[in-house]
Amino acid sequence: MLIPKTYEARHVSWNSTGSILDFRVRLLGRDRRVNGSLIITEDMDNKHYTISAQTFNDFDGSGSYKQTPYSIAEQSICQAVRYFWIFFKNTFKYGVNTDCPFVLNPCPIPKGDYYIKDSVLKTDDWPVIMPRGFLKGVATFKKDGEVISIQEVVIHIVDRL
Repeated sequence: MLIPKTYEARHVSWNSTGSILDFRVRLLGRDRRVNGSLIITEDMDNKHYTISAQTFNDFDGSGSYKQTPYSIAEQSICQAVRYFWIFFKNTFKYGVNTDCPFVLNPCPIPKGDYYIKDSVLKTDDWPVIMPRGFLKGVATFKKDGEVISIQEVVIHIVDRL
């Protein structure tokens, strides 16, 4: 028996900086649909590319973020996609609202210009218990130890009515 989720989430902002990997997205409408593209200018393999991530919570919207225990230690890019894509597969559905090949677990991740269209946060595969308020995730991508991209995504998690 599945325990029902007691929360819902929506995007608030998405800031992207990067050279080899760059998300160029906008958030549209009341439901904050993600639209735009992911540009990868080089094939990304396990030998040279890593990712790490940290999360921060601001429960009351004051701008005072506190680090949470949810994080991803630095690891190879393909390994991270394989382990963590499950949390995003319902939000970014291959062939429906994106052509980004992460769901196929390719390694190396092929260079390309991938679209994202009308993607809304789906929390189906998220943990049952999540902190309420604003949750900021900061993912750092590196090539041979040098930062090539930082993605900062803020979502708002509220009790489901």
